[in-house]
Amino acid sequence: MSASGWVPRVRTSLQGGVIALVCLVIIGAAAMAARPVGRAAASQAGTPVAGAEVNRSIAVYGEGRVVVSPDMATVTVGVDTRQASLAEAQAEATAMMTAIIEAASEAGVDEDDIQTVNYSVSVLQNYDENGIAVAILGYLVSNQVQLTIRDIEGLGALLETVVGAGANSIYGISFANSDPTEAASQARRAAVEDARVKAEELAAAAGVELGEVVVLEETSSVNQPPMPFQGGGGADMSQRAGSPVPIQAGTGEVVVQVRAVFAID
Repeated sequence: MSASGWVPRVRTSLQGGVIALVCLVIIGAAAMAARPVGRAAASQAGTPVAGAEVNRSIAVYGEGRVVVSPDMATVTVGVDTRQASLAEAQAEATAMMTAIIEAASEAGVDEDDIQTVNYSVSVLQNYDENGIAVAILGYLVSNQVQLTIRDIEGLGALLETVVGAGANSIYGISFANSDPTEAASQARRAAVEDARVKAEELAAAAGVELGEVVVLEETSSVNQPPMPFQGGGGADMSQRAGSPVPIQAGTGEVVVQVRAVFAID
């Protein structure tokens, strides 16, 4: 056999070996790419990863309400005077308010519980058909003080006293409890218990066992005092002097809301 016939067969074998090697490399790389590694492999295959944690919990809101009786009240009383001159209006308002403050003090209101909340002067004018002021008719002076009453049983009598002393307007009465601390504590305990009861109901419905509290937050705390009476804001009270003033203090509420997260098994 000649040399020229042998060489082509060697070339053919080498080419086949190269092709086989390339195919093996390609197949091996594809197999490695198709096989996930480590945690990624377990995750992609749908198998739980060792050490992975699932947050199993129930979150609820609870509310606690405690009824409180008010032991104090605030009321704003005032005088409105109208005179032709500003000096006369101011003098009259000063004299009337001085009498009111003295009467309130004699009725048992402490000096620190009497506070001026408004003093204003307005010009009373006459206007023509075009809305242009053409004349000054006089002056209006308004003066109001806020009284804090610690003995609410005597509130009705106090109102009679200040009206008799010259107050011609009452701008409102509100009631409150001076120390709602204990009521707030009771409301918090009630709110937590309410949250626990709700969580137990949910756990029972879901067929799981309720665990310990892992998160507890107070989301709101509100003192809701009663406001059963509103005086006539700016109304003339002079005709009521000597008449009994019925006052009902009512009750208020301290409301606390919490958010609780319980672990479940």
